[in-house]
Amino acid sequence: MESTIWIEYGGVQRTVPFTEPVRIADLLGLHRLPLDLPCGGRGTCRQCRVIARGALSSLTAEEQESLTAQEIESGVRLACLTTVEGAAEITISSAAAMEVIEAAGETPSYPTDPPEGEYGAAVDIGTTTLVVSLYRLGEREPLGTLCRKNPQGAFGADVISRIGKAVEGKGEALFAAVSGALDGMLRVLTARCRVDPSSVASAVVTGNTAMLYLLARESPEPLSHSPFTMTRPFGQALPASELGLCCLEDTPVYLPRCMSAFVGADITCAVLAGRVLEQEGRTLLVDIGTNGEMALNYKGTLYCCSTAAGPAFEGAGIRMGLNAVRGAVDGVTLSGGEIHCTTIGDAEPAGICGSGLIDAVAVLLKAGIIDETGAVQDEGHAYSDRVTELDGEPAVRLAGKVLLTQEDIRKVQLAKSAICAGLKTLIGHVGLAPQQVDRLLIAGGFGRHIRLENAGAIGLIPPELCGKARAIGNAAIAGAAMILQNREYPSSTAAFAEKAVTVELATNSQFMDYYVEGMLFE
Repeated sequence: MESTIWIEYGGVQRTVPFTEPVRIADLLGLHRLPLDLPCGGRGTCRQCRVIARGALSSLTAEEQESLTAQEIESGVRLACLTTVEGAAEITISSAAAMEVIEAAGETPSYPTDPPEGEYGAAVDIGTTTLVVSLYRLGEREPLGTLCRKNPQGAFGADVISRIGKAVEGKGEALFAAVSGALDGMLRVLTARCRVDPSSVASAVVTGNTAMLYLLARESPEPLSHSPFTMTRPFGQALPASELGLCCLEDTPVYLPRCMSAFVGADITCAVLAGRVLEQEGRTLLVDIGTNGEMALNYKGTLYCCSTAAGPAFEGAGIRMGLNAVRGAVDGVTLSGGEIHCTTIGDAEPAGICGSGLIDAVAVLLKAGIIDETGAVQDEGHAYSDRVTELDGEPAVRLAGKVLLTQEDIRKVQLAKSAICAGLKTLIGHVGLAPQQVDRLLIAGGFGRHIRLENAGAIGLIPPELCGKARAIGNAAIAGAAMILQNREYPSSTAAFAEKAVTVELATNSQFMDYYVEGMLFE
């Protein structure tokens, strides 16, 4: 018997037909209403909270454990664990549905020598974000840029989760998710710019190694276990139709060369855009994300490594974590003895995003609310009124209903320690100390918004490098555009990527020492 399900998604209302029991998450996906599942649908990240009433499955043990009594009373459910069994009403908040994503990248001056044709496209497949820019060939400024979340987030927040899903047989679904999203973005962008898709003569698609494997329908099984072998480095052009970019038909799409299994073409492009190999002295580049990738130019040789930081800085896995959407706490300061918070859009506080998370931990440390081990302190400071509990767990009230729990702080410690230990190990591998590095370039949209002094205060970045650091935004898309616009860059980037020396961290005792040391706030 057919029923009707009423859905309010980001303030827009619609009804959809219903015939058989289906998970809320799957139902939303079926009707192209994206909802992130950073934990891969295991019910552990709490990012897929919706308000649902009607014919629903009973609360699972995981929901009862992770939702507060107030949330349960308000009808909050986890979309990945709740099955619709009949007529129902589902509400997804604007904060969950809306995306506000920084796509800008700092592009240096460079000579243009494009391939033949009128238009071209540059694409960055980020683990979290997809970016598509349309260019008139020979011009450095894009005609337009479009961004959206990577729908593969429904299979897990990090590359390891998605590799695992592909190995389990979900590779085609992962391919369909990203290729379908990119094809749709290209159609929308060309229409907005009044460009016929058939006039797009070339394209460059960058991303980390796993993202390119999934787009090219290459099995990522060799990336799933030691020795983590990169069997396909790319550095080649493929017809757009083979990559599911149907609107471009057989337009050649160049996939830049990757450096290793976990240092991908996105870092190759970032090295190009950041002029890492052209600047005098020792230049270090880091892309801070779920998979922190790093590259160091020392005496003309590029050394690279990757460390799994986890999705905390993307807001995933944090009790009240959000992406950079309206209402997310994006800044925390301590001034005049008072803790102040800012939110995106000056909206009512709804959660906290990555930049706010770094600020918050730095402020709590400075105020004495947490000690050097990260433990929340009940007394010994002037902010006892902010210390509370959430489901029996110590927590600190930041703004409005937004709390930071003890477990959240532990996840920040794990993430920041992984990044800092990777940086120190890479620097130490060539016999240098952090103070001997001449400059640090921080790539990625997230890096553009962090306060460097707070990143140094919590130990995300070695303090010696904070004064030498500069954010360059989404350098991956900037580098992809450079490759698109100059016929020499495909071969030159492939050459330095092939010669790059990978520093393995998994078996590196120095990395483990730095990692353990970095867990403390010192």
